[in-house]
Amino acid sequence: MDAWGRPVGFSLKGIAADARVMTSRGDRHAARLGPGMMLLAATPGIAPFQRVLGIRNIPYRGPLIRVLAGVLGNMAPREDLLMLPDQGVVFQGNAYRVGDLVDGIAIRQEEAPENFTAIDILLEGYAGILVQGATLEVGMPSSAASEYLRRVPVDDAITAQIALISAEIALEADAGAEEPAAAGPLVFMAPKAAAGPLPSLKLPMQRKS
Repeated sequence: MDAWGRPVGFSLKGIAADARVMTSRGDRHAARLGPGMMLLAATPGIAPFQRVLGIRNIPYRGPLIRVLAGVLGNMAPREDLLMLPDQGVVFQGNAYRVGDLVDGIAIRQEEAPENFTAIDILLEGYAGILVQGATLEVGMPSSAASEYLRRVPVDDAITAQIALISAEIALEADAGAEEPAAAGPLVFMAPKAAAGPLPSLKLPMQRKS
């Protein structure tokens, strides 16, 4: 058993309940998906929409993986995305277990907050779906799965790519910290009027010729 009472090797996939999933009718929170809904599939060679068979709510304690916005390429995910460690993600054309991509900066591990619920989506098939712009692996893998969704181990090339993204994030954070405070609007002050009545001016009188 692990530290959270689960059998060692027990696999859990899922995403945060408030993650936004692309359906045939636009974005919808994962917690609001239901049987019969159609999800947009981003997998070459399969039907463009996949039917939801069911939704599994998983009360979860343990490590979560946070993928920062834009880390998975093409501005995906659009916002930070929380997933369980065994969730599959598509990055640089291959599928990976997201927990294996953690580098501590661009892809981080953190503890699930109290009363956290993950959503596992059950599909008729096995496909990549769009969650906040990122492609995530959903469904039960099979020998006939698309090459696009076959999981591969993390190698040096993908580790270097994530390190490059992390360096860019660190540089942006440093640049933001060093920016001077914005100057306030210019204020023009009118000169103060002299106190008291103005002194009278005496002009010399001209003599009549």
